[in-house]
Amino acid sequence: MGFHGGGGGGWHRRGETQEDYERQVSDVELAKRLLQFTWKLRVKALMLGLTMLASTAVGLIPPYLFSLAIDKYIVDLDVSGLTTLAIAFAALTAVTYLISYAHTYLLAWLGGRLEYDLRMDLFRHLQRLSLGYYAKKEVGSVVSRATNDIDRIIDLASSGVLEAISNVITLVGIIWIMVWMNAWLSAISFSVVPLIAIFAYFWGKRVRTVYRETRKTIASVSAKIEESVSGMKEIHAYSREQESRQEFHEVNVSNMQANVTASRTMSAFMPLVTAFSAIGNFLVLWFGGSAVMKGTMTVGVLFAFMSYMNRFFWPIQSLSGFWNEVQSAFAAAERVFHIMDTEIEISEKPDAVVIPPIEGRIAYEDMNFSYEDGVPVLSDIDLVIEPNTTVALVGPTGAGKTTMINLLYRFYDPQEGRVTVDGYDLRDVVIEKYRKQMAIVLQDPFLFAGTVKDNIKYGNMKASDERVIEVSKAVGAHDFIMKMPDGYDTEVRERGSRLSMGQRQLISLARALIADPRILIMDEATSSIDAYTELIIKEAMEKVLQDRTSIVIAHRLSTVRNADMIVALQDGRIVEKGTHAELLTHDGLYKKLYDMQFKYEPDEEEEEPEAPPEETRRPSIPEMRERMAGARGGGRGSQSSQGGRPAGKDSDDDSKP
Repeated sequence: MGFHGGGGGGWHRRGETQEDYERQVSDVELAKRLLQFTWKLRVKALMLGLTMLASTAVGLIPPYLFSLAIDKYIVDLDVSGLTTLAIAFAALTAVTYLISYAHTYLLAWLGGRLEYDLRMDLFRHLQRLSLGYYAKKEVGSVVSRATNDIDRIIDLASSGVLEAISNVITLVGIIWIMVWMNAWLSAISFSVVPLIAIFAYFWGKRVRTVYRETRKTIASVSAKIEESVSGMKEIHAYSREQESRQEFHEVNVSNMQANVTASRTMSAFMPLVTAFSAIGNFLVLWFGGSAVMKGTMTVGVLFAFMSYMNRFFWPIQSLSGFWNEVQSAFAAAERVFHIMDTEIEISEKPDAVVIPPIEGRIAYEDMNFSYEDGVPVLSDIDLVIEPNTTVALVGPTGAGKTTMINLLYRFYDPQEGRVTVDGYDLRDVVIEKYRKQMAIVLQDPFLFAGTVKDNIKYGNMKASDERVIEVSKAVGAHDFIMKMPDGYDTEVRERGSRLSMGQRQLISLARALIADPRILIMDEATSSIDAYTELIIKEAMEKVLQDRTSIVIAHRLSTVRNADMIVALQDGRIVEKGTHAELLTHDGLYKKLYDMQFKYEPDEEEEEPEAPPEETRRPSIPEMRERMAGARGGGRGSQSSQGGRPAGKDSDDDSKP
């Protein structure tokens, strides 16, 4: 089954690679969107701007002081004046330190807060996107955008932009001072600036392209690492280490080549700026030196001019590096805003209502649904599920069972018809309040990194520790939990990796029970576990399913015999429905599935023992332990005692899928 989400904003996808898209948002628009985050912090940003102005102004004073020292005090041998000037220079250094301290602190604070806000906005949007979006995305790619790309943006938005502004202010200050000191020599010095600007403009287009490629390739590296780590068990099991390394080698080489190309592109720019700087210094030295020899300029002024000229090209060189950061950050911003501009398919109406406490009447009315246009998944679905009943959905793989649940949870909306709960169209209710009254137990339950207790409480964070123990006992999980090193405080590790599948299922059941949902979904909850654990979970399910509307999806039909209604689906349509006994009287899909799973040869030499039928008395857990122990110790002889049961007998013990 595939899930499909939408794209939106100014972005258009092309091809099959999720990293390939054509951007229709200008650099100006990207800059505006980035500035919106800074505007929220405008007070701190203003304070940072003031410290930056003060730091820039103080940094422009020393060359002028040196000029005064040469022309007024050193030449005239004025020791007293020179001492005063030296003290002023020392005081200026102390002021520079204080300003620098405040500037550095504010810069770190602003950068950290911008990073926090941007990541929170992105994460909030990710939570609102439909499951269809994630079905098409590599997890590593999404993570890369939330980490690597945002880091790149923050580098620009905090230190990069402010440093660029500081450099611009420095340039303006130097130009003003140099023109004030000698307009003619200043005009000669600045003659190389237009050449630098023209070169930077045309070179930037090439730089943007290569840096966009670096962001794509680092996302591919992240995606491959995430996939390989998640599938390490399968890699080892099939001895695919070498092939996996080769696949990672290919994406890693692509990333390395993209970065080398970007560095090579920028490496041609920096030396050229240095060359222009050398030309400017040559012009100042030649024409300024000639003026000193002619007596039209003092040595102090020439010294100050040379100092300012060197400082003039420092900001230009820094701005060329800033241009590098801009191209990299805008390429990253394209990718981040690509996510933020993705359309939210499942959204609430402005007038959405808070659904009251659910009774549990579910209705699928004239419903049709497809993930892709022209490929129907569910067709002409009409089904009513009464409150406090258990309904089983059965059918072959791909029949649409899980899709029915996805629509009930409102992970998707039907193209035609509607899904209602207690008469409320799900498109008209507040999603969060509705889903808080539901719970789901999946075939492969997801446990979060943390303790056993934390994972059980995930269904109800306000539950007491006593309640956690109570529900764990109810589902048969308490005994194995207490045998763990730290009991309920044992760390389960990522995805519950230190627990068996059956243990994860029991914890998932406890999590569902502690939520006390009005609607409970059991999606293949016993399909991947051993027979003994299945028996424990079956008894737990009986407790969990009581006094609530429950929907059970199962391929093992032994788990659904006692359901109030069984709904058989095939090719996206309901082909029959009724109780277990009713459906066995029809030669339909359910009977065929049942016969495939429960077909035994009767043992004519052994008569059926006179005992209450199994459907009226379920064996206790201790009895099942004895049976399982006997089966392990008795070999074939222990199985023959059950061979005499006729096919179709309602016993959980004779269920062999």
